[in-house]
Amino acid sequence: MIKYLLVPLGAALSALAQIGLKKTSTFSSWSSEWILYLLLSCSLYGISFFVYLYLLRRFPISKIYPVMAVVVILIITGYGMVIGETITPRHLIGVLLGVGAVYLLLI
Repeated sequence: MIKYLLVPLGAALSALAQIGLKKTSTFSSWSSEWILYLLLSCSLYGISFFVYLYLLRRFPISKIYPVMAVVVILIITGYGMVIGETITPRHLIGVLLGVGAVYLLLI
């Protein structure tokens, strides 16, 4: 049961690391905020790596990777919407097609 809970957790950690890197880019290089966000992002990527490693032992890669990729896409797109990035209808259609594709892989 826990392995199923780790799938969205692993993807969320990876997405949060990417969001952290986006935030890092808003600070001056080598400032205390830049270093803090960079270290936090690297830590999240590191934890995500070990979650992926665990999951790859328990799921076929052809199942786990597409699910984790689409979760990351959903989180990053959602965050983009929250911070005011332009999300076009074509972008949303692409995200929905990605979700649909992963669904078809899993059934």
